[in-house]
Amino acid sequence: MLGKLLKHEFRATGRLMLPALGAVLILAALANFSIRFIQVTDSTFLTILFGLVILIFVIGIVAAAVMTTVVMVLRFYRNLLRDEGYLMHTLPVSIHSLVWSKLLVSLCWFIVTFLVIWLTILLTGLIQTGTNLGAFFAGFPSWAEVSQALARAGISGGDLWLLGGEFLLAAILGGFATCLHFYAAMALGQMFAKDKVLLSILFFVGLSIVFSLFSAGYGINLAHMEEAIEDMDMARQLVHFTQRALAQGLLVSTLQTALMYVITTQCLQKKLNLA
Repeated sequence: MLGKLLKHEFRATGRLMLPALGAVLILAALANFSIRFIQVTDSTFLTILFGLVILIFVIGIVAAAVMTTVVMVLRFYRNLLRDEGYLMHTLPVSIHSLVWSKLLVSLCWFIVTFLVIWLTILLTGLIQTGTNLGAFFAGFPSWAEVSQALARAGISGGDLWLLGGEFLLAAILGGFATCLHFYAAMALGQMFAKDKVLLSILFFVGLSIVFSLFSAGYGINLAHMEEAIEDMDMARQLVHFTQRALAQGLLVSTLQTALMYVITTQCLQKKLNLA
């Protein structure tokens, strides 16, 4: 059943996200065209016009990133906490399946949006500098050269794989945590009969403050890592410090994400108030 929920969720969100991301790609093409001609034109009018196109492209990138989060949040609110909830909560599926369908689809759209934005910025920058993709990647050292340099610094391939895995997990947890932060606040706010939106905002702020204080207090432990790695070379110190900092950050993020997930599911299971 989760597969059917995911399919339905992708269709519903795709109606909004695909045109938005398509608009970003069109703006990127227009911005690239503007960058090419703004460097050769002597017309003040065309310079202003092309400059406005580039500005709109930048605004479009920011709007796409914001819109992704807004669409994912509103989808949860309207689908599970408003009138549509009367139908959704009668489906023969668990609350966990409903929440996970939202989380997984949101994470996918976060990744797609990030890739589209990164690609458009990269291509725009390459065109501006007159560099093609082949020349761009040719400027990077080969993997063999990188491995030799890392070996001389005392950094193994395993260190890099661990670091990359931690960054990947941090990105995934960050996507889940972003959604669940909103979900938990809205799930708490909907329990009350009046001022649900206002209460949801207050719960969101309250959760933010609590998690910030917890992270700040837990982060003090990072200062003690220096004693454990001070006998290493500078490059190894940086890698190992980053690994351990990410590990602690992942632990904190996991605890926070799990707590918000429990709050969301328990409120929807036991304190659902669609009135």
